[in-house]
Amino acid sequence: MKKMIAFAALALLVALPTFATYNVVLKNGTQYVAQSKWTVNGAKARFRVAATNQLIEVNVSEIDEPKSEQMTKLGLGDAKLIDLQPNLPSTSTSQQNKASLGSQIHLKKQESSAPRSDSPTAPAYTGPMIPDEVLQRFARAYENVGIFEQKLTPTGLNSFRVELTADSEDKVFNAISATSFLVVRNAGVANVQVNMVELFMKTTTGGSSGRFQMTREDAAALDAKTMSLPDYFVRKVLY
Repeated sequence: MKKMIAFAALALLVALPTFATYNVVLKNGTQYVAQSKWTVNGAKARFRVAATNQLIEVNVSEIDEPKSEQMTKLGLGDAKLIDLQPNLPSTSTSQQNKASLGSQIHLKKQESSAPRSDSPTAPAYTGPMIPDEVLQRFARAYENVGIFEQKLTPTGLNSFRVELTADSEDKVFNAISATSFLVVRNAGVANVQVNMVELFMKTTTGGSSGRFQMTREDAAALDAKTMSLPDYFVRKVLY
């Protein structure tokens, strides 16, 4: 079964402070940032909109509670749910793909004992760097898909490098998906464009689980579903 993972594209370019709010998602796709979780009175659910204090009342049956929980846990305010694995095939096909992809990752682990020529080095660029706000939103996104060991380093005004510990295929795909989603949307930060993200992913034992140079074009292809995650891995991974 395909995993649904909550992720955010800010509808407004400034995120609302959501540490004290609750996201209410209706089954018809309508979303609200509420002051707190709804209260139930009979068949009705009530909550107040965080920004306007407006009281909203809907039928309890209209609320998509699992998605509401996901969005609230994400903590990026007025956001939309997406499937970060939209192009993964059905279970039977996925198992076949996992075997081939897994063998590639395993091969790279074996090679990791030798010195690597593609190890991250300090950037030579000395001009203006990508804003910290962009890096913080990417870092928070990786945490929200279960990747906590990370290091983000700006390499230019429109680019940066990410070093992640992703020791499973799911985490590798989640990192790629999260990266492409935010690249296309410039992390929801106004007056910024992200053109390149270098992804260096490793396992907990130090082996490589994938290195990628994701361009804006790559991200757009993944976001538009014209390229699947398995295809991206096979075609774009750097050895």
